[in-house]
Amino acid sequence: MLKKSFFVIVFVLIFLLSGCGVKTKKVKDPFISIKEQLDKLESYTATAIVELYNNKIDNKFAVVQFYKKGKFRLEVLKESGSPDKIIVYDGKRSYVYFAKVNQVFVAENTEEIPLYSMITSFIKNYINSGGEIEKREMDKFYLITVPILDKNIFMYKEQMAFSKEDLTPKELTIFDINNEIFSKITYKDYKYNPEINDKLFTKDSVTTLAGNLLDSPVIEIDAKEVYKYCGINPVMPVYLPQGFKLLNVLVNVNKNNGVTFVYTSGGDLIEIFETVVDQNEIVNEKGFLLSEGVYYKEKDNGEKEYTTMVNGMQVKITVTGDLNEEEILKVIKSLR
Repeated sequence: MLKKSFFVIVFVLIFLLSGCGVKTKKVKDPFISIKEQLDKLESYTATAIVELYNNKIDNKFAVVQFYKKGKFRLEVLKESGSPDKIIVYDGKRSYVYFAKVNQVFVAENTEEIPLYSMITSFIKNYINSGGEIEKREMDKFYLITVPILDKNIFMYKEQMAFSKEDLTPKELTIFDINNEIFSKITYKDYKYNPEINDKLFTKDSVTTLAGNLLDSPVIEIDAKEVYKYCGINPVMPVYLPQGFKLLNVLVNVNKNNGVTFVYTSGGDLIEIFETVVDQNEIVNEKGFLLSEGVYYKEKDNGEKEYTTMVNGMQVKITVTGDLNEEEILKVIKSLR
């Protein structure tokens, strides 16, 4: 009996000693692996399905995204799959093609562009979060929540969901200041560090999508250069409807060097075309008298056109969108 007990004790000691000699394999923290992948991201492609819930008005659209070393291309698609808006940033300037008007504009202000849907936008906020990071693990995802650097009441913080299978970004949720969902972006067909042709990030890649733009005599030009090209002193509105900002200035060499100022707010456009004409020309195409010195007509494509004379120049204002005539008359009255 004593002998049997001795062997049992020896066996237990051998088992314990051998167990102590086995090294436990250390599992790498998945959040560290995610951070490493984001740090090494040089390029990516994905289709982002963007859902907006601002002011309880649901809106949904797709954005095909291409990113490469600070340059990007976003193709905002209609439900039919055809482009609605295409944005190319070449590292210095953004060029925007609006299918609605079949025109390309230089965009200095990118507030109307869905940059918030890009994975690199999240990375920027993540890296510069100053330690204000929340990490959680769910059944299928790892969640990382960070504050938005340029936060406002609608876009206050964002949360990226990474797949547990391959640690790739799957879903980005943006919350407002009240912790309500402002936007949800779902990423499909995500490719990490693929080879992307640099031609996608050039101005020419945008203009070729606008069929007849290459043969157009319209010249893209900065506002401060207008006087040099057109030879006239154009007038500009002191008043603009809320949300509208100057997007571009164009000079048309085929129409007496007429100047077009393009203002935009979301999908709405105000184009103010100014040129020197004979006084009788305005009478021949005036439409009907809307107000003193202001004529109105609706074009076949649904656009609204207002015509008047200011400082000896004919001014035509073309409106695409739902702006009412009262707002446009305020714009006209403010022209200086």
